Order: sequence, then C-alpha cells, then structure tokens
Amino acid sequence: LLTAISVERCVGVLWPFWCRCRRPKLLSAIMCSLLWALACVLAGLVYFVCDLGHSEHCWMVLGTLCFLNFCFFSPFMVLSNVILFIKLRRSSWQHHSARLYTVIFLTVFFFFLFGIPLSVQIFLNFFVYINFVFEICLLLASVNSSINPVIYVLVGSCGKSRFRGSVKVALQRVFEDR
Repeated sequence: LLTAISVERCVGVLWPFWCRCRRPKLLSAIMCSLLWALACVLAGLVYFVCDLGHSEHCWMVLGTLCFLNFCFFSPFMVLSNVILFIKLRRSSWQHHSARLYTVIFLTVFFFFLFGIPLSVQIFLNFFVYINFVFEICLLLASVNSSINPVIYVLVGSCGKSRFRGSVKVALQRVFEDR
C-alpha cells in the first residue's frame, strides 16, 4: 500500500489535470483491493506452506516475497518518492499540502529503516541463521507497524506551540485538502 500511495501521489503531482479530469474514479479502490488480495494470498501461502509443515517449499514462498519486495515494491516506492521530492523542490510549495508529503516521506523513510531489515534477514536466513539478529529484525518490523499513527499525530499537530485538541483533529489536519 505504501508503494501504491507513493506512486499515486507522484502521478498526482506530475499530471494533476489528468488525475482530476480523466483518472478513473474507482482506480484507487480497485488497486487497494488488488493489493489487499495479493497480501492475503501471500500471507496465506506463508502460513500454509511454512507454518503447517510443508517446509520443503517454504524457501520458494519466502524467496518470492523477498523478490517482490526488493525488485518490485521498494524500487517503485523509492523512484516515485525521489521524483516527487525533486518535482516539489523545483515548484512552489504553496500549491501543495506540505503536511501530506511530510507524512508520505516519513512513512516511507521509517519503512526502509524499520521494515526492510526483516526482509533482508529472511533472505539471509537461506545462507546463515542468527537468532539474535532475527529477533531484532522482528522488533524493528513491529515498530514499523505501529509508527504510522504516531507520524500522523505529530505531523498533524506540527506548527502548534503545544498539542491542542484530539487525535481526530490532528488526523484531519494531516489529510485535509487545501
């Protein structure tokens, strides 16, 4: 989903008129549904193949996940965010919601900082298994899973002398469209 959000925001900045006038209205919903379906299928495969005793094929499923992560999702996320960053730095910041781009940047940054090590460790487990490192990677992945709401609240309350109001107000402030 981070890849889809990053690519969609990049397309929205590069071709704003196409996005407003010609982009199919259900495109985001369809893409999110397909990505959730893919995630469910892959999680089901990992559970069925790796956890239910079919371990002879577990390496193929985990290898496929690593391949998708490193060769497809991560490069698209990096490329779209780099393009977005360059485009926004060259244009005036007044036309864009700086908070939304800050949230996207921080979410992607923390994904690479906390989420990718687990994928790297799973890939390295094919060659050598180090229990302590794997547990640290699991901890980092847990931090990655729980950091997004913190990012939303902090960015939503940014610029205020102190946080006033509810979490709902902070979230509305992050995602409001000016």
